[in-house]
Formats: sequence, structure tokens, C-alpha cells
Amino acid sequence: MKKYRRIIFIFLSLIIFNPLFSQSVIDKVNLFICTEGDHGQLDPSATVPWGMIKVGPDTDPGNHSGYDYSAIKIKGFSHNRIGGVGCSGAGGNLRVLPGLGDSNILNSLFDKTTEIASPGYYSVIFNNNIKTELTATNHTAIHRYTFPQSDSAFINFDLSSSFAEFISASAIQLNKQEFTASISAKNVCNRGRYTAHYHVKCNKEVLQVKKMDDQLRFQFKTDKDEVVELYVTVSSISTDDAQQEWYTTQNKLSFQAVLNEARVKWTNLLSKIEVEGKEEYVQLFYTHLYHLFLNPVETSNRNGQFKATNGEIHTSEDYTHYDTWSMWDNFRNKFSIYSLIIPEISTDICRSLEDLYRYGIPFWSGYNEAAPTVRTEHSIITLLDFYTRGITDFDVDFIYNSMCVEIDKIPEGAPDAILEKSYDFWVLSEFARLLNKPEDQKVFLDQAMKYQETWNKYFSVMDKESDVMHAKGLYEGTIWQYRWHVQFDIEGLIGLFGGKENYTKQLEYFFDNNLYNHGNQPDIHVPFMFNFGDKPWLTQQLVNKILTKKMYQYYGTHRKWETPYFGHIYSAKPAGYIPEMDDDEGTMSAWYVLSSMGLYPVTVGKPEFQLSSPIFSKIVIHL
Repeated sequence: MKKYRRIIFIFLSLIIFNPLFSQSVIDKVNLFICTEGDHGQLDPSATVPWGMIKVGPDTDPGNHSGYDYSAIKIKGFSHNRIGGVGCSGAGGNLRVLPGLGDSNILNSLFDKTTEIASPGYYSVIFNNNIKTELTATNHTAIHRYTFPQSDSAFINFDLSSSFAEFISASAIQLNKQEFTASISAKNVCNRGRYTAHYHVKCNKEVLQVKKMDDQLRFQFKTDKDEVVELYVTVSSISTDDAQQEWYTTQNKLSFQAVLNEARVKWTNLLSKIEVEGKEEYVQLFYTHLYHLFLNPVETSNRNGQFKATNGEIHTSEDYTHYDTWSMWDNFRNKFSIYSLIIPEISTDICRSLEDLYRYGIPFWSGYNEAAPTVRTEHSIITLLDFYTRGITDFDVDFIYNSMCVEIDKIPEGAPDAILEKSYDFWVLSEFARLLNKPEDQKVFLDQAMKYQETWNKYFSVMDKESDVMHAKGLYEGTIWQYRWHVQFDIEGLIGLFGGKENYTKQLEYFFDNNLYNHGNQPDIHVPFMFNFGDKPWLTQQLVNKILTKKMYQYYGTHRKWETPYFGHIYSAKPAGYIPEMDDDEGTMSAWYVLSSMGLYPVTVGKPEFQLSSPIFSKIVIHL
């Protein structure tokens, strides 16, 4: 029945979300924002919403997702990546590079003025006059190369390309135009492992297949302006499954048909929210809204099969299974938008998070991941937020019992870890309340409230060490920044300060002395915490300043700068964020999207948004 509801939902969305406004909404997205240097770590890859395929350019030099706007060389076009995460990112597999001659070059110069990117499409022309165009479905990338006349044209495949540590690759040649490959690499920060299985087919007669270490090369002759297409289909299950995916569902689609379908999907999704106002703010809004729907990715195949975290193959008959999680970042805001505008997708995400608990939830990432991923802790906070916002079609009893076991495995030690685990205990107490388990509720709430001992010991009195990154063993941040990480008990926090007057004064001191760090997640909710004190109007003032004004920022991810940054935090340009501010899989984009509408979920797990003043003259949210 769920499948029929989804068909009806999609059909209605094509009717409802097709006004003149939505026909141009994807033109308001600038995929080059936040792609330069260490100012977001994003990329202009061609993909569909939650697409497993993210086919795009890997530049030399690159960044965590493969691309740097300031580069003038492209190493090739790889098929997976995670936007704006730490370390060296993950993905970057099966890199493809077209070329001419017998060259063994690892990259090619390109004409920057020819580079075009929009949702579902990327194009560029190399200096050797080879034009590249890319588009994608959820599982298949289509490369369209327009070659000049040549007796020695080629397409090179690098099986060992990877942003994180490469593990292994194997390929089987099916014929001169077709092969399969399985590639394993490590996840973000070289944790765990994922394996991607590919089927590759070229529509051009290949004269010779050349093998070199972990590389294959298709060689052929081309006429002037001859178009050669390449089809790369991915599966998390097997190469046979990837091959079947191509031959049963993908091979009837032309490049233009796939591109049109991608544009329709992005148009319908982004049109869920309409905003009107200053052109720069509108462009930033839709660009960052786009970033929210890149991950997690749909890993179910055409039959509903997916690979679980324990390596087993299971079937999701009435929901789409998702993988690729960055929950330490995302739990703070991103999914609160999902429940508001895409409840059907939210339900499937809840069922997929349920699968994590059912088949083995790793603290970071496991060794049988279906796609590149980051980490999973605090998933329970997101599940509570979904549940209290009306997304309830998942096995809450199972989740609750699983969480009761998981909570003892969550490490604690440093002050920040204790505060974070206290948040998880509070979530368990809320689930116990909702499930009418009063004794459990009291036990878990008592555990949550023990944060006060840690807070009084480390966060009540500020000294010189309180403004030192990683002091007291903190993960990423200072004592000042983690001081406010008690979103689940703000009333209790105000009590620890001795009342609203001192609470407000301490907040003012925090911002007046530039102790706030918008470049990382631990304190990004704090501008909204004036709403709970004596001067709620300061929330409006600060949020507007962060969104629209120049301001000082003193902190990177791991250190305080000697020379502060002064400028806009959000800018409509390739260097779209302050230095070292990663998008962290949509978290910083979600802050912009929500805050620019005058909303923010300070206490994730409660069906509430704190209010501030929006920056648009008109906002329409299609529920």
C-alpha cells in the first residue's frame, strides 16, 4: 500500500509544484558556492535528490569532496562523495578521464569559462577540445563526451582513485565495451570500510582495451564532434546486481531524458518552500536548501534489497532504505526541516535508522557499509525529533529497547562527551514517557540531570583555559562554546547561572567578546538562546548579523587564530563560508535555511522552533 501512496504523492507533486515559480527555482541554485579552498568543502557534481551516484570533477588540487573552484586541472570524474565533511572526505571512486594520444597524464587542463553546473548537470570543455557533460539517476551516471577528430581517442578508468584510504579493486572485462568492478575504500577519517560495485558500458566501438595496474583504457577513433556516451551503474550488493540494474531499468533512458527527470525532481523538491526577497539571499537560500537533500543516499535496488551494516542483504518491501550518515552534525537541525516538508521521505529515513539498530549500529562507521559514510551517534535524538513532529511509522518499542542497550556503549570522559551523552539520556527518558514507562523515565531523567555535576565542575567559572581549543580534552571547541550545550534542559541551565539576569549577561559577554564560533557545530544554536532569557530581541539581532552582516570570527576547527577573520559568514561566492567552516553534510546549510526563515530547533526532540526575524519579504512553506 505504501508504494501506491508514494506513486499518488509523486503524481500530485508534479501537478501541485509546477507553477511558473517552480519552473525556474533550480536556476536560483549556484552549485559553485562553497567549493573554493577550505570554505565549505562542497562540489558541483551531477546528482538527484539523495542520489547514490554523485558524478563530478576531481580537480588538482582538490578538496574533501574532490573539487576546488580555483583549480585549473581536472584529474577525472568520479562517482561518489560526501559534501563538506572532515578529514579528507570519502568516495572519489572509479575516476574517468577522456583524452587524446598515448599520454599517461593524470590530469588535464580545462577552460574555466566553459564550466557549467546546475542541479543534475555538469559540463566543461578541456583544452584539447573534448567536451564533457554529466547527468545521473539514483544509480547510474551518464557521461557524454564530444570528441574532436582523432585516431587515438581514449577514456581512462582509474580503479584505485579514492579520497580516503584505498583498500582494493577488482575488475572483470565482459567485452571490449563493457566491464564490472568492485571497489573498497575507507570511510571519512579512514574509519571502517564500504564497497561499491559497478557496471560500466560504452556505446562506442572500442578498438583496444589497455590494462595498466589499477587502470583500464578504452581506445578508439572518433570523427569531428562525435559523441561518445558512457554508462556507469552502481550497486551496494554485487556487480551482478549493478549489471541487472542497468539492463532492466536504466538502459532505455537517453542523456536528455535522464537530465530532464533530474531537473523535475529537483524542481519539485526545492519548490516546497518559496521565498521572495533580495536576490543574493534568495540564491543563498536555494543553494543551501539543495545541500540538505544530497545525503543520506537511497541504496535500495529495484527490488527493495539493500546491504545492512552487518553485511547481510535484506529487503525493504514498503520503504526506501537510506545510508550515509553524519549524525553528530546533522542531528542539530537538518532533519527538523525534513519532517516539516517531506514527511514521506522522513518516514523512510526513520525506518532506515531503525535498520541501523536492527543490524548493528557502529559508533562511527562499520566495515560493511553500503556507501561512504561518517558517523551515527545521536541518531536517537533525531528519531525523537521525528516522532514528536508526527513521523511515527517505525517500531518505537524496538528502537527504545535497542537504545537502552546502546546507551551503555556510548563513551564518556571529557566534559563535552558527558554533556552529549546526557542529551541522549534525556531522549531515552522522553521515549519512556511516550511509551508510558514511568519508572524508566525517572531512571533516565536522573542520569540526564547528572550533567549538572560536570557543568558545575568545568563550565560554571570561566578562566584563561576556558578559551583554549581542546582544553580539558574537548573534541572540537572551547569550554565557552560547549558551556551552552544543554539544549534539553535550558530551564535547569538558567538555574545553574542563578537566574535569567545572569544567564543573559553571560550570553551577552560570550558574543560581545567574540567567543562564539559559527565555523563548527557545538554552539551554533546559541544565538537563539536569548529567547529564553531577559532580552529575547538579541536573538533577532544576532541571527540577522550572522546572516547578513560582516563580523569577527576567531576560531577554526582546532585552533584559535592569531589574526581573526572579518567578513560575512555566508556569501554567494565560491569561498562561501568563513575559513575552515565545512558544510558538514548540510548542517551549516540547514542553519542558513532555517534561520533565514526565522526558525530554529534549539531543543531537537521537542516539536518546537524558536523564532527570530526572517530576511525575506515573503515565505510560503508547502506542508
